[in-house]
Amino acid sequence: MAIDRKAPAGILCALITPFREDQSADLGRLGEVIDFLVDRGVHGLFALGTTGEGPLLDTAERREIAGVVLDRVAGRVPVVVHCGAPDTKTTADLARHAEQSGASGAAAVVPYYFGYGEGELIAHFSDVARAAPGLGHYVYENPERTGYSAGVTVVSRLVNEVDNILGVKDTGDSIGKITQYLTQPGRPIDVYVGNNSTIFPALMVGARGAVSAMANAVPELVVAVYEGWTEGRLDEARECQYALARITAALSGVPFIGGVKYLMHRRGLAPGGTRAPQRMLTPDQAELVDRRLAAWPDVLPWLEPDRAASLG
Repeated sequence: MAIDRKAPAGILCALITPFREDQSADLGRLGEVIDFLVDRGVHGLFALGTTGEGPLLDTAERREIAGVVLDRVAGRVPVVVHCGAPDTKTTADLARHAEQSGASGAAAVVPYYFGYGEGELIAHFSDVARAAPGLGHYVYENPERTGYSAGVTVVSRLVNEVDNILGVKDTGDSIGKITQYLTQPGRPIDVYVGNNSTIFPALMVGARGAVSAMANAVPELVVAVYEGWTEGRLDEARECQYALARITAALSGVPFIGGVKYLMHRRGLAPGGTRAPQRMLTPDQAELVDRRLAAWPDVLPWLEPDRAASLG
């Protein structure tokens, strides 16, 4: 069965969610961020994942935000909605809502808190895919957050056994594992990387694209990695990857989501706050990031404030 609604090739921005001081989602700012990203060439959006703080939201909030994202995008780029939850019913309900709301795909991290074996994971992801049969579905591997991994074998089984499970988003740093996905027997696995430092090498071995948190702050740079690769300008793409890796490294040791939002603020964007217990950067942490970035003059032009991007 051919699935028309699926993730595009290229760069999907792992979309942030702006929060107000009262911890409610700032949907107005969210819409402005979406317009900024679409205008600057991202190929799609990945909503309510780790960077979007989706696991910190209740199901009503997740449905509302997914609907707002899809309404604001209005078909300009595909949107994949992260639907992962600790239980199958909630994950399936969120996937069904994503399909009804017009999403192009659904992704789900492995069910967290409890760890599960191959049989439970096959049943879980199969049931979620059946709940939204018109969407392409993607296993989301992020063992640093969930505590365990589904693994290449489970992903390959799901892609080969369930028509509308198409691939994986893997947030690890192993190009070897990416290569394993791509060399499994049977139906090809669509592979998206979630680590901002592995985009160029992953593309070189056959990945379909990337889901990038840093694309919130420097969408032009992340897109330049992909477009340089697709157009055969490999030296340029590699240099852009190095710049992206340096910007990512500047956030080492500070709250990552708060760090991404700080970089957005440097560009003149208004990304809002985080959902507690996530935290924005302290002044000392922001100063540390600035000092690190100042050591790499090649990255600074990508982070200059953009008057056209100023959102208040």
